[in-house]
Amino acid sequence: MKNRVIPWLIELGVSAAVFLAVAVSRGVFTAAEPAEIYSGLCDAFFVPGVFLFCFGLLSFCAYGGVFDIFAYGFKSLKVLFTPFGKPDKHQHYYEYKLAKEARRQRPKPRTLILGTALMLCAGLCLILFNSAGG
Repeated sequence: MKNRVIPWLIELGVSAAVFLAVAVSRGVFTAAEPAEIYSGLCDAFFVPGVFLFCFGLLSFCAYGGVFDIFAYGFKSLKVLFTPFGKPDKHQHYYEYKLAKEARRQRPKPRTLILGTALMLCAGLCLILFNSAGG
């Protein structure tokens, strides 16, 4: 149980640090107008949300094997251009793909979930900003 909670807390802590940095730079804690506060909060939620969402999409692509072709290509180039490489013993892409899929882990959606939640909070702050007369 503890091993499942720690990664969530780490990602939440990093996103909270980015949130605070953006909120302080936008002057959320010193603003008097509600529209300024909502505008700053929207930016403060959006920045870590986009970073986590994009990182989550990249990790889903990596766990899904999208980048396997690039790894195989670099491995093939290394075999082709080094004097120690043995092209006759080099495995084909299909065999390489099957071996990678056997070792591949399950995707972990926590980064994508946290990024989506932060972007939804940013959308809520944007709605509040527009209703406050921004």
